Amino acid sequence: MANMGNPRDDRYDWERARGLISAFGESKTLTAWSRDWRCVVSREAVRTRLALGWAPEDAITRAKHEKPPLEFTYYGRTLTLRGWAEQSGIKYHTLYKRIAKSGMTFADALAKGPDGSDFMVEVTAFGETRPLYRWAVDARANCSTTTLRKRILAGWDPEQAIIEEPDSRNTLGSGEPLAAFGARMSLEDWARHAHIPAATIKNRMDNHDLTLEEALRSLCWTPNQSDTDAAQSDLS
Repeated sequence: MANMGNPRDDRYDWERARGLISAFGESKTLTAWSRDWRCVVSREAVRTRLALGWAPEDAITRAKHEKPPLEFTYYGRTLTLRGWAEQSGIKYHTLYKRIAKSGMTFADALAKGPDGSDFMVEVTAFGETRPLYRWAVDARANCSTTTLRKRILAGWDPEQAIIEEPDSRNTLGSGEPLAAFGARMSLEDWARHAHIPAATIKNRMDNHDLTLEEALRSLCWTPNQSDTDAAQSDLS
């Protein structure tokens, strides 16, 4: 009987992993990409992902055990759970536990509010009075709870504070990759490359109105230094 082969082999197109591979506006070989500072998995993992049809940027930057982001829709807006944590001021792990451990619906998990009093202050706008965090998840809100709180403390008109877009929108947790140093990847991947906790980077951005690249530079990290350190490690 002829050997029919493994039907699972049909899923792989190994030609995708050969020659020059284009990502982030650059073209490199598979080996070169596996040594790039943005690569978070092994050469073989990148090769297999490419053969399976992954976009090169994802094949290079997605962590091995990274799960698809949890997404929820509330009043017509869809964000990842991390995005809703940023928007509402409720800690990510608090929201996650309420939903995954306590069995709450997403709406109930949001309604319970954040710990502490910073985002619980009552704000009157559009003829209603609600806690500040509830305005941040309102369909009319165009900024996060942190930004809204800063505006209210600065004396902004509440309705204007709620609806006005930030000068530069922070996309942390929204499911969108963040750009810095000519690359785009998730906050968690940036944190892993820089060896700086994601919360530290986020706080620097929020509290000082910095871009991601500005925040990383202010924390004394650039990819060039990382590349130099990696090269020195290879030579030792």
